Amino acid sequence: MPIISYNNFKAITYASAWCGRLDNACGLYLQGANGSDCAHFISHCLDAGGITIPNTDPATNFCPQGLAVRNTLLVPALRNLAMLYDNVVEIGLVDAIIGDVGFLDILLPTHAFMIFEPFNLASPLVAPKVYAHSNSRCGERLDTNWRQWFTTMFRLTDA
Repeated sequence: MPIISYNNFKAITYASAWCGRLDNACGLYLQGANGSDCAHFISHCLDAGGITIPNTDPATNFCPQGLAVRNTLLVPALRNLAMLYDNVVEIGLVDAIIGDVGFLDILLPTHAFMIFEPFNLASPLVAPKVYAHSNSRCGERLDTNWRQWFTTMFRLTDA
């Protein structure tokens, strides 16, 4: 299969620069009535790396750059890319490394994040450190009880 142009370093650099801010490169941070910013933040991370996932839902056309703002759009788009390109792969949490994108998945994908630092899955009291918005993390660990819900992860490697 072909590969899609992507620069993981640029995606991680965006995540690092914007994780602690109530803002994104487009000037919009979603909270309150418009929902949460976790998927929107990850859309910007992916876009910085070279993969643009556009918003396809007119009801959620919030991002001035036209990027997806819902996890329910990101996950199917990434699964589609994984079917088309060798350098996009759906993986398990046990295989997660820095820069992998994950989703808390309770019936539907409900929270998006990027791995900041891998962790030891053998320790039940340790969760990964991540970059995330809404439930903001800038290299901090997620709550340990979330581990049981990490069912959707993607690795996007450089082209």
